[in-house]
Amino acid sequence: MTVVTTAQDAPRLKPDSTRERILDAAEKLFADNTYDGTTLREISALVGIREPSLYAHFANKEAIYEAVIDRALLPFSDALLSWNMSELTLNTLFDMPRKLLELHNAHPYCAQILHREFTSPPQRINPKVLQWQQQFVAQSQQFMEGLPASQAISKAKVVANMISCTNLVLGVFSTRGMQSSLMGEDYDQDLMMAEHLRLATRIFKSLLV
Repeated sequence: MTVVTTAQDAPRLKPDSTRERILDAAEKLFADNTYDGTTLREISALVGIREPSLYAHFANKEAIYEAVIDRALLPFSDALLSWNMSELTLNTLFDMPRKLLELHNAHPYCAQILHREFTSPPQRINPKVLQWQQQFVAQSQQFMEGLPASQAISKAKVVANMISCTNLVLGVFSTRGMQSSLMGEDYDQDLMMAEHLRLATRIFKSLLV
């Protein structure tokens, strides 16, 4: 059995208001302008600090990007670990779309960043993002190993299901502008989230059974 623990590269640091504001600003800019299109000067300006002050918290732009990814994805690892330690049933897995939507809703701009990473060619995928996804596959496999033999699922199906469900959920956030434009004055973000959850749950169940 593969044993997976929380990523060592994502230390749990005490909350720091300046650090969190840097990550909030960077997350929005990376989502809007891409990694290459974002500068440290823009990040510091959005935070309201001088650019040299960034270096008291992060070594460089890459470190900020990785911290943005870690902050958003660490809760997913924790969720998988908690599922692995609970009673293993397919009903637990069926709850994944709801959990994914809740966790991504905490950092919707990061969902846009991840959606871009998921559609990148292999050589352009950020190593940190790939590391997290590999960990999620390993954790999902560990979960599957605990299911009864009659419910066993292959690694190929684990990966396909994870990618399909994740892509579906990320699209909820990366297409909010289009949703708002199509709905016009009738746009209600909470109502749309409820509809997306209903659809994602139905699709995810159909993938697994």
